[in-house]
Amino acid sequence: MSKIYEALKKAEEERERGRARTVGPATSSALTDPGAVIQEDYQRLRASVLSMTVPAGLHTILLVSAQHGEGTTTVALGLAMALARERETRVLLMEANLRSPSLKTLLPVPTSFGLSDYALGRAAPEAIVTRVDEWNLSVIPAGTQPATTVAVEAIEALLARLQTQFDFVVIDGPPVNVYADAAVIGSKVDGVILVFEADRTPVTDAESAKRQLDRVGARILGVVLNRQRSYIPAFLENLL
Repeated sequence: MSKIYEALKKAEEERERGRARTVGPATSSALTDPGAVIQEDYQRLRASVLSMTVPAGLHTILLVSAQHGEGTTTVALGLAMALARERETRVLLMEANLRSPSLKTLLPVPTSFGLSDYALGRAAPEAIVTRVDEWNLSVIPAGTQPATTVAVEAIEALLARLQTQFDFVVIDGPPVNVYADAAVIGSKVDGVILVFEADRTPVTDAESAKRQLDRVGARILGVVLNRQRSYIPAFLENLL
């Protein structure tokens, strides 16, 4: 029995026993209060991330799902905001799901230059970073240019340029089982967190996503399970 299957099974058992904690629906209204998404579950996820030992340090973290619509953007935002809760911590949230970006529905960032504009050489790195002071967070949105592929080389160059400016870079990535470049991005970061929806993600899809990341040598930190549509727990199962 695989560890991913065990994680999914454990989440279901916990839900049946009524031990689950809930966070409000993943809508923009849930984020009007800066503290709304900074709940105990995300603090647990933050603590799990900070407790991990990675040889070169854990500064760049990619969050990906197996398929579309599993809540990756919401979890990435929640983790970034939890990490940024300490005012001295510099956190950047990067939206790298360029084909179906959704961060603008969760966070009040202006429609401006973003990652796609940088990848096409139309904007400098400094021009694509938006500051959200009330949450101590810097954000790189998807951008104004539609994209059919993710420029992995551009992301790698951008990370190299920004790594001295931020303590953590949290990346909202495309689904692994849909786009091949998601795994390639995973090979360029310090760690990857998989986001699965326990009531929806087939075990075969979850294991396929993990195999693709393993194939490129990505360091999988664990799994966050979303148990139902309005539920964003921070259950993290170490896969190392």
